[in-house]
Amino acid sequence: MTRLVLLPAKLDRILAADGDLQPVLAKTRDLRAFSELVRNFLTAELDAQTRVANFKDGKLVLLAANSAVAAKLRLLASALARFLQERRMQVSLVSVRVQPIESLNKTCGAQKSVHFSTSALERLRELHERLPASPARDALARMLRRHGALPND
Repeated sequence: MTRLVLLPAKLDRILAADGDLQPVLAKTRDLRAFSELVRNFLTAELDAQTRVANFKDGKLVLLAANSAVAAKLRLLASALARFLQERRMQVSLVSVRVQPIESLNKTCGAQKSVHFSTSALERLRELHERLPASPARDALARMLRRHGALPND
């Protein structure tokens, strides 16, 4: 199962320096922390088929690779919530969804096909225009060019 990849220290510092990216980085840190705690709670076999998807308003959402894994996670949900609360995480509910996607079983190096909506591309273009010259801005420009949202220079 793929896990969140830790950013190299230099890239992490570059992204942290950009104020517009702070909410994204904060959310990533939170999800990393939840992923590590969930990994510590679950058996290795169950953990390999589970992914932390989101945390919002006290609700932790887990993705299960199939319905059997989801059933096991649902049985453990209240114990997991208590485990997280004991570690000062503000979790009031653990929700489980089945999402039988291949990325749960593939390695991180696999290339994914992504399609952005017109409004998403517009917002990304606006973000690109606001960012100061940086590696993050360059990476965003490359992505926008791949999707035809910026002209090739």
